[in-house]
Amino acid sequence: MSRPRRPLKFFLGLAVTCTVLLPALVTAGTELTAAQQQLLRQAAEGFANKDYLPAASALPDLAQTYMGSWVGYWALQPRLSTLTQSQYEAYIHQFPSGVAPELLRRQWLLQLGKRQDWADFAKVYRQGPTPRLISLRCYAASDPLLSSAVDLEPPLLLWRAASPSDRACNGLAKTALAAGQIPQSALWQQLQRFFREGFFQQALQFAPFLPPSAARNLPKLIQDPGAWIVTRTAPEAAGTEPAVARQLITLAWLQLAYQQPERAVAWISSSRGQGLPAALRAEILYEAAWSGARQLHLEAASWYAEACRSDPDYRPSDEVLAWMIRAALRARDWPLVERAYARMSTAQRKRGEWQFWNAFAQWQQGRVDAARATFARLAWPWDYAGQLSLAALGRPLRLPEPSADPAPKATPALTSRGDFRRAITLYQLGLYFDALAEWQHVLDGLSDANAIRSAATAAADRQAWLLVINASTRVPKDGDWRQGYVLPFRRAILAAARDHALDPAFVAGLIRQESGFAPGIASSAGAQGLMQVMPATAAWIKGRDPTLAGADLHSNSGNLDIGSAYLAHVLHRFQGALPLAAAAYNAGPGAVQRWLQRWSPEPGPWGGAIFAANIPYQQTRDYVQAVLSNAAIYSALLQGKEPDILSLWQLQPDLGLEPAAATATTPRP
Repeated sequence: MSRPRRPLKFFLGLAVTCTVLLPALVTAGTELTAAQQQLLRQAAEGFANKDYLPAASALPDLAQTYMGSWVGYWALQPRLSTLTQSQYEAYIHQFPSGVAPELLRRQWLLQLGKRQDWADFAKVYRQGPTPRLISLRCYAASDPLLSSAVDLEPPLLLWRAASPSDRACNGLAKTALAAGQIPQSALWQQLQRFFREGFFQQALQFAPFLPPSAARNLPKLIQDPGAWIVTRTAPEAAGTEPAVARQLITLAWLQLAYQQPERAVAWISSSRGQGLPAALRAEILYEAAWSGARQLHLEAASWYAEACRSDPDYRPSDEVLAWMIRAALRARDWPLVERAYARMSTAQRKRGEWQFWNAFAQWQQGRVDAARATFARLAWPWDYAGQLSLAALGRPLRLPEPSADPAPKATPALTSRGDFRRAITLYQLGLYFDALAEWQHVLDGLSDANAIRSAATAAADRQAWLLVINASTRVPKDGDWRQGYVLPFRRAILAAARDHALDPAFVAGLIRQESGFAPGIASSAGAQGLMQVMPATAAWIKGRDPTLAGADLHSNSGNLDIGSAYLAHVLHRFQGALPLAAAAYNAGPGAVQRWLQRWSPEPGPWGGAIFAANIPYQQTRDYVQAVLSNAAIYSALLQGKEPDILSLWQLQPDLGLEPAAATATTPRP
């Protein structure tokens, strides 16, 4: 199954390097000479290409400058696999604190943990704050030289908190199981979790820690759970078999529910499932419904309803319940939406998305006052649920009047700070992850919203638009909300949109989500420029349109032209439906077509929103919601009038989709 191409903002936790056409570096108040600036550019370019030699060569000339710690980092990070402890210590001795040293420390700890070099791991671990990365916490708990450290967490707690694919935490669990620190009951619980999430091969690693009969059966069960259920269990006695056999039966059913949900539901409702305990039957039904919902199976909602009836006291996870709401929306089963929402945790029920859909379900059932009260509480212009609530109330998207006061100017005390200068310089060098890391350090050191706004103003003065947008997420959306919705390259965006018959607000909203208006950016996957176009996609669309033959993917104008042409192509393919086009731009048109073949969303004003809520890929789901929310705001900015929110989400009757039997009515307050 293909996966969506991730825009830059989804890589902020990873070591992403991006190459741009380098402008003149910031020079105000710095001690970099022209020769040093040239060396810095060469070092950054080398690092972006995984070459440490230019940085190593430049370090003697740049070590004493404000960029010294980053140049030293670039000289070491590309060769972490061969780095020595003495080389790391020499760097830390020269650059004992800052963003780059802390980043290198985390990466070096990961490398030492993989090597199981526990002596050096313990030494580096003790030299700084406790890392938040769970893999490092698992390595620390595995290090025998840290056994007396007061901040170590119990192995079982760490294992439960980690992803089933985390090698460090799985290694810790094996050691703890061998030492008797994790009981068998906890091992079985974790194996059930692995099976629910589809990590069957990772589960096999723990077969040696099971009783011999279970260890022998686990590989056979994973290979064909259906056959194992048929040949190894007697349904009428399943609830009374020995404890180990019951655990294996549970795993087999969980795998069947994950891989073949329709078969699992049919079996659990037949004689094969009648002897199972009510809680286990409910669990299997919920798991099958969850799997089916993510595959857009038409029967998923009815499976959820059957699970509810099977054991009303069983409480599935919030993730299972979230997909219960989505499946119920597709089926227009409004009572089921409410039932899923009521079973969610308090934290989940506070999320605007689920509050909106619960109120929407109330509205569809005629409970207008209750729904209207929720919509009124959620309504505001700045996110997906807030905008849909405005639409449900029949209110326009009205942006607050900008503050009459000029934007606060940054003081020399801020702009002369080393972290601020490093953030701007890294941004100008095209190392956007590193720039954002330094930028977070800048913002963390500011005392209030006005100070953050002044930092954003200073970043805007230096055309560091991604940093401006990032800073805006930390302040209330009041008088200076425009900092979060900058529109650089306005003329070029308007021209590209006009040339390809696109709504410029849609193009701007997509660019804000894709690149944050960072020019010339290249993601680790190879997507290029403002619109993050893959080179293969650019070649394909240029082959279709001879007028694009001279367009340069690496220039702003060429990137906008190529990206807009491709966006126009997917928009035309999906009959002008913006939610489908945005999804296709991110995940690929083939993925969207497969989803539509499984389920035909209903044409109309709410069809696009229900489609977006049901996108199987979380990243694409979030992406579509963000792009269309951005587009509504840019529409207000560009047109100077209140946009029609529902028109952005509209699915037209001529999409070629089969309409559903039931129809969701448009709320009328």
